[in-house]
Amino acid sequence: MKGTVLVIDGHWNKSVAAIRSLSKAGLQVWVSETSRLAAGMLSRYPQKRFLTPSPITAPDDFLESMLDIVRQHKPDVLMPMELTTQLLLSAHRHHFSPHTRFPFGEHQILIAAASKIKATQAAQECGLTTPDSLPVQSDTSARAVITTLGSSLVLKPDFGEGGRGLCYCNTEEELTEVLAQIPRGSSYLAQQRIPRSGSGIGVSILMDEQQQVLASFSHKRLREYPIGGGPSTCRAAISHPQAERDAIRLLTHLQFQGVAMVEFKEDPTSNTAVFLEINPRFWGSLPLAIQAGVDFPTLVYKWGMGIDFPKPEPLLGTRSRNLLPGDLLHFIGKRGRVSRDFWDLRHTPDDLLSLQDPGPVLGRIISPLVALYDPQLKSVFKNRESQ
Repeated sequence: MKGTVLVIDGHWNKSVAAIRSLSKAGLQVWVSETSRLAAGMLSRYPQKRFLTPSPITAPDDFLESMLDIVRQHKPDVLMPMELTTQLLLSAHRHHFSPHTRFPFGEHQILIAAASKIKATQAAQECGLTTPDSLPVQSDTSARAVITTLGSSLVLKPDFGEGGRGLCYCNTEEELTEVLAQIPRGSSYLAQQRIPRSGSGIGVSILMDEQQQVLASFSHKRLREYPIGGGPSTCRAAISHPQAERDAIRLLTHLQFQGVAMVEFKEDPTSNTAVFLEINPRFWGSLPLAIQAGVDFPTLVYKWGMGIDFPKPEPLLGTRSRNLLPGDLLHFIGKRGRVSRDFWDLRHTPDDLLSLQDPGPVLGRIISPLVALYDPQLKSVFKNRESQ
C-alpha cells in the first residue's frame, strides 16, 4: 500500500504505535510536534518531521503552520492523536479539505461526544446503564447534590482526559471543598461512585458516515495509574457483548463517525457494564488493539482514502503494558504489592520499548527533563496535563 499520512501530536506512546503500524503497512509516515525530542520525532520510521507551535497555547499559529505544511507537502491523510488538536482541525476543516483528507467526525458531534455531561445524557436517552449523575458548578449546593446522589461521589470536569481533574468525595465537607475549587463558568459532572472492585472496560470502534461499524475492539484494564481512576498501564483484549452493543447504540444515536473509545466499568453487584464516558479520538491503549490485530490507524487511513477492507477479528487474550512511566508508577503507588504477572515481560509486550526502534524511549525520558529548562515546552506539558 502506497500513500502518505501526517501523524500529529507525536509525543505520546499511542502516536509511536500509530507511526510504527502505518509504516509497516507500507505508508510514508510524517510526524509533527512542538519539540524535536518528542518520542515520535525520535522514531526511525517517519520520513519527514515538522516542528509546529502548540495547538493548546498558540492555536492560531498552529493552524497557520499546519496549513502551510499541508499546502506544501500534500499528505493524503491528517491523523491527529489528541482531542484538542482534533477539535481544532475539525472546526477549520474547510481550510484543509482542498489539500488533504481528515477522516474524523463533524465538530459539533465530536464536542457532544467529548462532553461528559452531554454523553451521559445521550446514554440515558439510549437506555444505557449509567451512574446517577448531576451537572454541578462552583455555586451548586453540596447538600442538594448529596441529597440526590448520596455521599460517595466522583466529580469529573465536563471536558477532560486521562483521569485529569477527577475528584473523589465521601462527605459533605469534602464535596463543599471540591465545589469551591471549580473555576467560575466551568461545569463538572457529579456521579455516584461505582465500587472500586469493578473492572474498567473499553470498547473501541471505527464507524463510517452511515454509522456502520468497520472495526471494533474491547479490552479490560488490569492495572492503572493513578490507581482507582487513571489511564490503564496494563490491559488485555476481551469480548464483552453487552458493552459492545451499548457502545454501538450510543455512537449511532450521536450519528458519530470516525474512531472512539467508549468507557464502561463493571458493577460487581450486578455484573453490568456501566457507561462512564466517550473518548472521541485515539485512546491511550491503542497499542494493545494493534498488537491484537485491529490496526486502527491503518484502517482509518484506508477508510479516509476509500479503500475497502474486511472487518478484522481481534486476538482475544492479547496483553500490552505501558512500563514507562505508567506501570512503574502503579508499582510505586501499590508499594510493590503487585500480582506475579507484573514481572512477566516476555508475554506482555510494551507500548514503547522496541529494539528495532529505541529512539522513542529516549525521547520519553528526555522530554520532561528538558521541559524543566525550556519555558515553552514546560508550558505545553503543563497545559496538556490540565486538559
